[in-house]
Amino acid sequence: MLNTIKFIVLALLSFAFPFANAQDTLVIIKSGHIQKSEIFELIYVPVEIPEGINSISVKEIYNHGEGDEKNVLNMGIYDTRGFEIGNPKGFRGWSGGAKTSFFINNSAASTGYIAGPIYPGLWNILIYPSDISDAGIDWTLEIKAVKGREANLFKPNPAQSTINEIPGWYHGDLHMHTLHSDGKRTAQELVEEAHAKKLDFIISTEHNTNSANLSWGKYNSKHLLIINGVEVTSTKFGHWNAIGLTGDNYIDWRYAPEEGWIIKMVEKVHQDNGLAIINHPFYNIQRTNNFKYDDNLFDGVEVWNGNWNLLNNLAVEWWGERLIAGHRLIAIGASDTHVIEGSPNNLGTPQSVVYAESLSKDDLIKGIKNGKVYIRANDSIKIVFEARSGNEKAMLGDTLKIGKDKYSFTIDIHIENCKKQKLKIYSNLGFFKEAMLNSDEEDLTFQINDSNIKFLRVEIRSEEDNMLALTNPIYISY
Repeated sequence: MLNTIKFIVLALLSFAFPFANAQDTLVIIKSGHIQKSEIFELIYVPVEIPEGINSISVKEIYNHGEGDEKNVLNMGIYDTRGFEIGNPKGFRGWSGGAKTSFFINNSAASTGYIAGPIYPGLWNILIYPSDISDAGIDWTLEIKAVKGREANLFKPNPAQSTINEIPGWYHGDLHMHTLHSDGKRTAQELVEEAHAKKLDFIISTEHNTNSANLSWGKYNSKHLLIINGVEVTSTKFGHWNAIGLTGDNYIDWRYAPEEGWIIKMVEKVHQDNGLAIINHPFYNIQRTNNFKYDDNLFDGVEVWNGNWNLLNNLAVEWWGERLIAGHRLIAIGASDTHVIEGSPNNLGTPQSVVYAESLSKDDLIKGIKNGKVYIRANDSIKIVFEARSGNEKAMLGDTLKIGKDKYSFTIDIHIENCKKQKLKIYSNLGFFKEAMLNSDEEDLTFQINDSNIKFLRVEIRSEEDNMLALTNPIYISY
């Protein structure tokens, strides 16, 4: 790694205790110290696994500290097939700072990790400090390698790809976490909550691991579509969601913006017919955009994360500026939920509502890609936004084609359950029109006579200026 992040492969003080006949367990101890200046550096700790091992476990011990003197040491592991950037074969799991221990064997593994063969040879444990106190981090890894009979090998059970073949508007959540990363609920609990809230789809987005994607088939049903994804998480450079992946597709995160790997990773997502979505770009107390990769590489941006707040407002403003600059980033909203209830990030708040030709992975991702998405605070709100000129019609994400000798077109907006709220229309010229919604069902029509209008989008806000719903643009071509 160059410049801001460095690879460090440690040859540290280590001890291996020979197999004890009683339990056939080899214990290996590795330890070291990380200075404050080494924050965000990738540290690889090599561990030699002998023949005949069918289970390994790792326990991480370090001084956590507290407050401004907090230490956070993230953890993952790679097997003998390698840990080079862009090589997914050796990846066997990641838990970030959410766990201090894990196990892997032939048939099972800790959440965040991938079960399968325990190959003899050199494995590498990755530790990654994302917070370091002035005193630094003293760390120890206790690795146990256990002999035993080989159990049946783990077999992936991916989610079904299609629920129905019915065209329509489907609502769901595009960003969430379980015990497979830093969430506090099981996959089963997440699915149960999604059913209870009558969501049509959810997208699995665990931090830096595809472990959950290998088992969603256990929860197949007639009503809920589960789509694979990964939240590609660099503490230093920002987060993004890779959505619409195959179950075994692992997207790497271990690179700085200037190294060019981000281009290859986004291409890898696109090869799966998936999408790359910038996550919560202003999600920090400094209220500045902390997404450091080139946004021109991405398909969309999460402008609304959890309950509406000032940081979301900044994200919407930034997205609006990118649209005006000519970048057709798709706006999505998602909860980023981590717990069952009682947080600012509850499942289904907000919801992305997507028009798709069927409730299937391919058509839902296609609907998002084509901008046929609006975002709402709850499932009572409905928006229909269309434009027309002569025999030509357009919906969200479409381009309305107007004859060269015409500059006039009409927009029609139908809104439900936003009484006494404000409708705002924006264009490439900025704020365009505003109207008060006076009834539970409102139909508005506006005649546009301006050849400078290149797109229009809609927001619905409360009197306190909190967002209730927003749409992607309809584009205009003369």
